[in-house]
Amino acid sequence: MKNKLIEILIFIIFISFIINPYLIKSEIVNSLNVFVTVLFPSIFPFFIISDLLLNYNFHITLNKIFNRINYFFFHTNNSSNFVIIMSMFSGFPSGCKYIKTLYDKKMLSLEEANYLITFTHFSNPLFLLTLSTTLLNQKLSYILLFSHIISNFFIAFIIRPKNNINKKEIEKINSISFSKILKESINNSISLLITILGTTCIFFFISGFITHYFHLSGINKVLINGFFDLTKGVNSINILNINNLFKGILILTFISFGGINVHMQVLSILENTNISYKNFLFGRISQVAISILMFFILFNIC
Repeated sequence: MKNKLIEILIFIIFISFIINPYLIKSEIVNSLNVFVTVLFPSIFPFFIISDLLLNYNFHITLNKIFNRINYFFFHTNNSSNFVIIMSMFSGFPSGCKYIKTLYDKKMLSLEEANYLITFTHFSNPLFLLTLSTTLLNQKLSYILLFSHIISNFFIAFIIRPKNNINKKEIEKINSISFSKILKESINNSISLLITILGTTCIFFFISGFITHYFHLSGINKVLINGFFDLTKGVNSINILNINNLFKGILILTFISFGGINVHMQVLSILENTNISYKNFLFGRISQVAISILMFFILFNIC
């Protein structure tokens, strides 16, 4: 039944290509513009840098700084420092990428990987602030960023393993030539970015298809856009005549949930692993609720 529904949906979209080719052309151009001007510049450099740092054993340096905090707060081993710290600056879906990389290198256990994937969904700070400052004032944009980050750590603390996972000696990666590391890093990053570009194009079109043929406007259009692609959802908020509180709530909803686009990217990264997507989904739903509550409190206090 599920496959039949997907088959029907794909056929409907195919027919729409023929009936209204200008719609798909417009949405693909828009998605390419977002990818080139927003996603690629904010993601690609961090993917390259993080791979280089990992191969030069930066995770050992991070462990020296954050070892006690990590072991006390998260109850995980030393390698998780790298995932937590780097995902905060790289933006999603980098947290998932780092988890899979370290899991494949056997530097994270399955238990740790399933735990980390619930709360390492961080928006790139520059990406979030750039999007939000066009809709909110600077102070509220930083409150938005604070709510987004702290809600993840709240989840991490609440669901952390009851007992400290046995400490083990942090593993050192055998260094290879810089040129080889750089080449592999670029190839791996480009492969993932192609997936991100492809899903962005698809879900830009699907949301455009739904809003066009069902004549959606206002809040309904914004919600559909944000459900499928968070960037498109945030950018479309400016069509609404609402106050800053509700703008902030909508932005946090889209950012914290991630949109179907990000969820498909995560599923593609986790393919052929035992890492649970359900943990990621649980984390996103929880983060939406917690971050909105935090933003509401801080909005009224500040």
